[in-house]
Amino acid sequence: MSSSAQQPNISAAASPQSRAFVPSLVNIMKSGRALITLRLAEIGLHSGQDHLLVALDPNGAPQLVSQLAEATGVRASTTSKMLDRLELKGLVTRRSDGPDRRHTMVSLTPEGIALRAEVETLWENVEAYIMRGCADGEEEDVRHAASRLDALMTERLRRLR
Repeated sequence: MSSSAQQPNISAAASPQSRAFVPSLVNIMKSGRALITLRLAEIGLHSGQDHLLVALDPNGAPQLVSQLAEATGVRASTTSKMLDRLELKGLVTRRSDGPDRRHTMVSLTPEGIALRAEVETLWENVEAYIMRGCADGEEEDVRHAASRLDALMTERLRRLR
C-alpha cells in the first residue's frame, strides 16, 4: 500500500462558500498570535513559550518532556529546545528520571510558577480585548465555535500524522 493510500484525502472539492474559510482561519491565527506575541514580549517571553509554561503543572510538580510535547502539539526535540531557553531564564529545572536518561522530568521554579500565572492573566486580557468587539450575547457563541474548531482541527491533524 502506498503512503498516499494511507493518508486521508484532504484535497476533496470545496464549495464556493467554504473557500473563504481557510483565508479567514489563517488571518485569525496570524492576528491572534501577533496580539499575544506583542504582549509576551512585555514579560520577556517568545511565541510558544507561553503554551509550554501553561502546560507545566502550576504547583511545580515534575512532568515528562514527552508529555509536554504531546500537550503542546510539538515534537519532543522542539520542546527540549524551548526548555533550554526557559531553563537559562531560571523558569524551569530538568532532571533525569532514574536510570533511564531518556525520561527527563521538568518542573517550574518559583519564578516559573509566577510567570505562568502572568501568562494566564495575559491570555485572559487578550481574550477580553478580542471579545469587546462582539455583539451582546455573541461571546459564548464565539467561544463555543473556537473550542469546537480546536477539537476538530486537533483530530484532523492527528489523522495526518
